[in-house]
Amino acid sequence: MAKYLQVPVVYARKERNMVMADTFQAGYSSKTVGKDRELIVSKKHLDPNDRVLVVDDFLSSGSSQEALLRIISEADATAVGVGVLLEKVYESGRQSLSGFNIPIQSLCRVASVKEGAIQLLEEEGFEQ
Repeated sequence: MAKYLQVPVVYARKERNMVMADTFQAGYSSKTVGKDRELIVSKKHLDPNDRVLVVDDFLSSGSSQEALLRIISEADATAVGVGVLLEKVYESGRQSLSGFNIPIQSLCRVASVKEGAIQLLEEEGFEQ
């Protein structure tokens, strides 16, 4: 996506590597692995004049996106939105991010998963 938009990419790691010395860190609770995790971003990649769009694969509880938004705030950068591929509407992720007052967009919104069937939420203006 960054290549298409011709903008820089800043990535967050879940584990520190040897070359990451000066970092921003924020903890979050991972439902996927069932324990507390930490996101790490190198301080050399975020500046106060940066405008940051958080792009992630899933939005469920919103805890990892919230951790990234805290890191962006700590860097005095500006979060401009969150974009995700798939949103689990039946989780509280969108609500937990509402206090940040930024747009949240998802390409696909899952209303429920029952008995192996995935029910998608149809959006206004969606043509069938």
